[in-house]
Amino acid sequence: MSARLGIAIAIVLVLGVRTFGAVYSYECDSLPEETGWTLLERWCEPEEWIADGRFYQRMQFCPGYDPPAGQAVFYGRSLGSFVGSERFFVEWRIQTDGHRSEIPFGAPAVFSAWSSGSVDYRFAIASDQARFVRDNRLPIVWVEFPPIAPHTFRLEMSGSDLYRLYVDGVVVDSGTPEGPYPSSTPAVNIGAAAQFVESTTIWDYIRWGDIPFDGSGDFDSDDDIDGRDFYFFHECLSNHRLGINGGPDQDAGPGCRFADFDDDTDVDLLDFAEFQLMFTGGE
Repeated sequence: MSARLGIAIAIVLVLGVRTFGAVYSYECDSLPEETGWTLLERWCEPEEWIADGRFYQRMQFCPGYDPPAGQAVFYGRSLGSFVGSERFFVEWRIQTDGHRSEIPFGAPAVFSAWSSGSVDYRFAIASDQARFVRDNRLPIVWVEFPPIAPHTFRLEMSGSDLYRLYVDGVVVDSGTPEGPYPSSTPAVNIGAAAQFVESTTIWDYIRWGDIPFDGSGDFDSDDDIDGRDFYFFHECLSNHRLGINGGPDQDAGPGCRFADFDDDTDVDLLDFAEFQLMFTGGE
């Protein structure tokens, strides 16, 4: 079997930004402003570029200013079309060399799923540590992980009943949320900044939408199985990125349960055979 695993059947590759079915995907192979994101702030002209299908943000010190006064840039995008979802996820894959000492200052990398209501999920991410904050009145969750490597973050929300945070496929926090999300003009913000330490942050992808049902093969929850679903199925089957947690003899993990047809915890050729049987073609 080739590395692309019959990629010819994947009629549509998900490139740039696609909103289809009940899923949004920014695959970070175009700059955010070119794919519908709104620039919220840009300070001191940081360097940003696309390379190898990833979005790079290089944050340095601003000439003529003493720290803390580094570069910063932030983007936002509405979650309005998903208000009321009872099975919602956000997932992003990121790598940064930023130091954990930057976290208290909202750096080196940030991700937030916020709203104008009572529910917010905010992250500051460094090379080996992340801070997760839901509310200033609630305990801060600190997560440790191996440094200078890509890591996959996934937040799942079930209305007002449950939220669950995964890092590289492992649950690191869960509980009862303060209310449903997305609601109250929700949006996602991403960005990077430097306060005392320069850094480079690399975004691999950012995705959100309705959580697909386990073993359905239908990643985008549009009631068919087609080339768009195969893009994500192949990702799970290949297991080439830590935290996706698919592939033969590997835990399918939260992002790949939709691809585990036989419910044996992994995604392998038996699941691929079932995917082929259920494949409807088209987009």
